[in-house]
Amino acid sequence: MLASLNLTDTARRRVRLVAAVVVALAMLAIVWQLLGVLLPFLVSGVVAYLLLPLVKLGDRTPWAKRRPNLNRALFAGLATALVILAVLGALALGIFRLVDGSITLAERAPGIISEGRAVWEELQHVYENRVPDNIKEQIGPRLVELRAGLGDAGLVALQKVSRIAQSGISQVIGLASAPIILFYLMYEPAALGNGVRRLLPGPLRDDLSEIGHLAGQSIGAYIRMQLLLGLIVGLVVWLALWALGAPLALPLGILAGLAELVPIVGPTIFFVVAGLVMALADLSKLPFVLAIYLAVQALQNTLLAPRMQGEALGLHPLAVILALALFGIFFGFLGTLLAAPLTAAGYRVLTYTRTEWNAA
Repeated sequence: MLASLNLTDTARRRVRLVAAVVVALAMLAIVWQLLGVLLPFLVSGVVAYLLLPLVKLGDRTPWAKRRPNLNRALFAGLATALVILAVLGALALGIFRLVDGSITLAERAPGIISEGRAVWEELQHVYENRVPDNIKEQIGPRLVELRAGLGDAGLVALQKVSRIAQSGISQVIGLASAPIILFYLMYEPAALGNGVRRLLPGPLRDDLSEIGHLAGQSIGAYIRMQLLLGLIVGLVVWLALWALGAPLALPLGILAGLAELVPIVGPTIFFVVAGLVMALADLSKLPFVLAIYLAVQALQNTLLAPRMQGEALGLHPLAVILALALFGIFFGFLGTLLAAPLTAAGYRVLTYTRTEWNAA
């Protein structure tokens, strides 16, 4: 089609570049819309990326020269089995801790409820006897509105939880296929890429392949950076809690490191879980534990994370912070999770496009 337009070689090259970028953006929009369906593939792809060095290590064994396919299948199956056992172990440990904590909470619940009732009755007594009548007339309607608003908010929250639970069933079914996807991604890591490459338009195939390669490099660098960041935070939290003499220092340190793998939401969940655990285990150390974690998060979010993200992704720390803010505004929580790797990928693609444009 370009040849029929009688364009120069430079014009054809630049038209192909623009077309490749447009097609890449269209593919990204399609993936974004189908993110819920593609979630098992994305999760399996990340895990396969992390475990692929183990499978490649198996390719160096002497037996791999005689039966390479069987050897790779064995190592891919071994890696998949390790992932399944790790997930099942984490779930079992989490369920055990949850049941144990629920039993403890149930034992202490009557005392907590009675204390709360006593405090509430004392507040009501103070309100009835010390607050002037003219102020009560102004506050009373507001309290009624607040009570009604809290009730409505509770109903809305229950409805949302119900919808999330219903949609979560399909997600669980999709994630159940993740081990099969993980095995094939490690057994034939290039098969998926080659299949997608064959589906691309011929004139745009090389440019789109290079764009995909650059985006993959950015995502890989982001994953490595998050793992390193989680290791640092988990180690610091564990050592700080151990020095403080807090119970369950090692499990809380491991949980803090794992929470860093999910930006924003992960640390928030850990903050709540750590608060509940310390309230049940040793209430006197609860303020110190929360203060330590808030200090670690403050240093990590203001100094460590932006600098590490900038160095790993090739972006200035201010660019990472700006990307997090903008993606959070326009795309919500999911945009915040993907802001750093998508910005880095976009920067590398723009650099590649500008270089090829000038070279044309």
